[in-house]
Amino acid sequence: MKSTIFRAKILYRCLLFLIFSTTIWIAHFLNSSSFGLYEDDYYRISEVFDMNWLELVNCILQRSNSQGRPLHDGFQYLLSFLGFKIAGLQGIYFLAFTVVIANCFLFYFILRQLSSSFIFAVSGTFAFALFPADTTKILLTHSFGIQTSITFLLIAIFLYLIDKKYISYIFIFLTLLTYETLFPVFLAVPLLKSKWDSKLIKELLINAAIMAGLVTSIIIARKLSIGGLGVIKEPNYLSIILWSLKNQLFGPIFAMLMFLYRPWQVILFLKNELNLILFISWLLLAYLFLITCYKDSFEQNRNNKLSTDYLHLVKNKKKLINHFSKLIITGYIFLVLSYALTLTESFTSVSGRASRVHSSAIFGASIIIASICALLVFMINSYRKRSLTAISLAFFFTLLIGFGIIVQKDYQRSWHEQQIFWTDVIHFAPDLQDGTVVLVDGSLPHNNEQIFSFSWSMPYLLERIYSFPKHWKMMPRLYLLKYEWETKIISNGKFLLNNENGALNSYFPWEQARLVESSDIILLNSRDGRIIQRKNMIIINEKKYSFKKDNSQDYLTPKYNQGSLYKYIIKPALKNPVRKR
Repeated sequence: MKSTIFRAKILYRCLLFLIFSTTIWIAHFLNSSSFGLYEDDYYRISEVFDMNWLELVNCILQRSNSQGRPLHDGFQYLLSFLGFKIAGLQGIYFLAFTVVIANCFLFYFILRQLSSSFIFAVSGTFAFALFPADTTKILLTHSFGIQTSITFLLIAIFLYLIDKKYISYIFIFLTLLTYETLFPVFLAVPLLKSKWDSKLIKELLINAAIMAGLVTSIIIARKLSIGGLGVIKEPNYLSIILWSLKNQLFGPIFAMLMFLYRPWQVILFLKNELNLILFISWLLLAYLFLITCYKDSFEQNRNNKLSTDYLHLVKNKKKLINHFSKLIITGYIFLVLSYALTLTESFTSVSGRASRVHSSAIFGASIIIASICALLVFMINSYRKRSLTAISLAFFFTLLIGFGIIVQKDYQRSWHEQQIFWTDVIHFAPDLQDGTVVLVDGSLPHNNEQIFSFSWSMPYLLERIYSFPKHWKMMPRLYLLKYEWETKIISNGKFLLNNENGALNSYFPWEQARLVESSDIILLNSRDGRIIQRKNMIIINEKKYSFKKDNSQDYLTPKYNQGSLYKYIIKPALKNPVRKR
C-alpha cells in the first residue's frame, strides 16, 4: 500500500512538472522562434553577442552598477552571454524560460508550506505563472533583471518558512542588488506563520528592524558608489511618498482586476488560430485539476501525520473559511507592500514595459487567487460539483493562457516590423561612413500594445548590424524625426542633434550635442513602417540643404562585415523593391 502511494506521489509530481512547464511554454514562449530584441534589450542583451569570457567579466565589473543594482545588469549580461553561446538568440530565450519555470516551482513549494491542500497549491501556481498584470515576462531584460529578483524573494520566503531565517536574509538582501521593488514584500512574511499571537508582533518587529538595517547599508553603498539612490537621481521626497502611497492604494485593485479583464479580453478577441491551442491547454489543465481534486479528497480520508491538520480544517467549515480568509488578508498586505518602492511608473500601467510596476504584486495576488480557488472547491460537499468547479477553474486559467498568446503576437509583430524597417534602411542607405547620420522622417507603426517596435535604443543599432572599422571616430547613428522637425533642427546652417531642441525622437543623454553638415546626413522618408524614398535635398526657410550623395550600385551586398545583429534583423526578402530618390 505504501509503495503504491509513493509511486502515485512521484507520478503526480511528474505530471505537475510536465503541465506547469507546458503551460508556461504555451503562454509565454510558444512563438519564441519569432521573437527578437526590444527596447532595452539592444543596450544590454545584444552587447554581449561578440564578447569572449574576459570581455564579459570586464563588462560585468565595469558596467553593472549604473543604477545601484549590480546583479540586475550583471544577470542580464551573464545569462545573455551563456544563452547566446548555447544556441544564439533562441538560447537566450530558453534560459529566460528556465528562470520563469524555476520561479513557478519555488512558489509551488511555498504554497505547500502554507496549506496541505493540493488545489490551493496548483491554482496558486497557475495564477503565478499566468499573472496578467505584468506583461513583461518575455522581455529579456526583465526575464533576467526582474524575474531573478523574484527568484531571490521566493527563496528567502521559503527559507523563512522552514525556519532558516538567518539564511533567508541573505537572499532578501540580494533583491536589493537586483530589483529592489520586491524587497518590501518580505516585511509581511511572518504573517504566513500559522498562529497570529503576541509572538507574531515581536517577530514582525524583529523582521522589520533587520530589513531596515539592510536598506540602510544599501543606501550608504549607493551614495558612495553612484552618488545617489539609484534610478531617481535628484528625488523630491514629498512627491515620491505621495506617488508610492497612490500606487499602494490603487495598485492592488488594478492587479486583481486584470484576472477578470484579461480573460474577458481573450473571449472578445478570440481568433480561430487560438482555438485549437486553447482547447488542448484546457484539456491538460482540466485533467490536472480533476486529479488534484481527487487527490485532495483522498487525503481527507487518510489519517496520517501529513494530513491531520488539514483533515480537521475540512471537517470544520468555519475554521476552513478562517484559514483561507487569513491567507487572503495576508495576500492583500503583500499586495500593498509590493507597490511601496514603485517610484517610476503608475499603477494604471497594465500593458507594455511600464507594466513592470505590477511585477512585485505577483506574490500577493497569486496567494489571494489560490485561497479563493481553494474555498470554491472545498465549500462544495458533492464530488460531482467539485469536479465541475475544477473544470471551470481550468477554463479560467486557459483564458489567461490565451492572453499570454495575445502578448506573444505583439512581440512577433514588433520584431517583424523591426526587420522590415532595418532591411529597408540598409537598402536605401548602403553608403554609411565615419560620422554619417541617418534621419528618418515619416510615420512608423505604433499598433503594438505590449511592446514598442521603435524606441530610444534605435540610434545604437547600426553599429550592431555592421562591424564598422574600429578607427572611425564617430559611428553612424540613426534618429527618428519628430513632427515639424524642420523648424527646430537648424543651427548656424548646420543640423543640431541633441535632446533639447525637440527635433529628434530620442538622443542618448550621455552623448554630447552635435552639429552635422547636411552632406554627412542621409534623409529617408517612411510611410507605415516602410522606407519609401531617399531625399537628395530639402529647402528650409528658403535655404537649400543638399544631403549625402549615394553613388553605390549594389544595394544588397553590405560594404562592411556583418555585425552580431545582421543575421537576425536583416531579411533581404523583406526589402522594399521600390527605391526612389
